[in-house]
Amino acid sequence: MKNILNYIVPFLILILVFRFFNFIMYFAIRFWYVSIPLALYLFYEFRKSSKRKKFKHDTGLDPDKEVKLKEDAVIEDEEK
Repeated sequence: MKNILNYIVPFLILILVFRFFNFIMYFAIRFWYVSIPLALYLFYEFRKSSKRKKFKHDTGLDPDKEVKLKEDAVIEDEEK
């Protein structure tokens, strides 16, 4: 009987360890499926806003607003 317990106890411990890691991996995979796309989206938005700020600082124009001409365009007729 003691010989069988020497095999059963490590086997039960091994099963419990694998079940625990399966539980951990299940939540880890769910975490990464949410966090990686979220991190990529935030990185994209941060880069886009920093490019807008840099463009506005360099040119003085705001890319979100329509740029209006100061003078009306004059259309000239070539026939005259």
